[in-house]
Amino acid sequence: MNRKFREIDATIAGLNQSTDAHFKWLVKVLRFIASREGDLPEITCEDAHHYCDFGHWLNGKLLEERGDKNFLLDINKQHISVHHACRTLVSTIEHDKYAIEAFNAFEKALLVFSEALSSYKMHLLQLRTSYDALTGLPLRRVLDESFPSMNKELSKEGLWLMLLDVDHFKKVNDDYGHLNGDIVLRALATQLDDNIRLSESVYRYGGEEFIILLQAPGELEAITAAERLRRLMAATDITAGEYTIRVTFTSGLTRINYGESLREVLERADIALYKGKASGRNCTMVINSLLESHKINA
Repeated sequence: MNRKFREIDATIAGLNQSTDAHFKWLVKVLRFIASREGDLPEITCEDAHHYCDFGHWLNGKLLEERGDKNFLLDINKQHISVHHACRTLVSTIEHDKYAIEAFNAFEKALLVFSEALSSYKMHLLQLRTSYDALTGLPLRRVLDESFPSMNKELSKEGLWLMLLDVDHFKKVNDDYGHLNGDIVLRALATQLDDNIRLSESVYRYGGEEFIILLQAPGELEAITAAERLRRLMAATDITAGEYTIRVTFTSGLTRINYGESLREVLERADIALYKGKASGRNCTMVINSLLESHKINA
């Protein structure tokens, strides 16, 4: 399953668990107020937000390089406010002072904190729907959204698009059944995703077609990367039920030129893919902006 997909699922699970822990923290606050005994750092300390279970989870996420850090920073701000309002409330009650304003401030802080959590969870769930349920890979719309910025940042250094199609996939479905065909697609997705660099991306384009964005300074390096993936897949045994299946793929490979639209690049790669399939499949067909192509299958 795709790394990003796993990361989203892990974040949702961690968010749910740590949120549940914060509800338990609220019960602990009530018990502390009722007993007025002891000293709990997650309630009474100046930096109490670092001591609760939610704080431990959040601090770990804030140390990571993440694209959703704006959500986490907002949650952190509201989380600190909750603990500050709680400490004020506890102190007010301990000194037998009129606590209605402190209660109201604590309630307001909790509601704003809850809203921040809900916004983040909604973002994560929406992001998750941008990933293919079968393979865990990002779908074409993720590429549509990110392509302009990637083109601007990486095309001058060398960014290549590889459009690939599983050879004779209809025969795989006919011979082994659609459920085993799904296993083949999942295995292919995993193989591709596990064998590209962290800075590179693979997408499910539709059906048995996939897109890979490769980073390479020149044609030779791009061909080397594309051929390594093709040969690796051709040598992979896929266990599907009682069957052991091997599949190959054909790809169209083209350099992404600065300022090009995704549609232009895909149209060129699709021409190369069609030529590769017409020439016998199981190969890489390279095409340039002048639509000059040559076949690689050594």
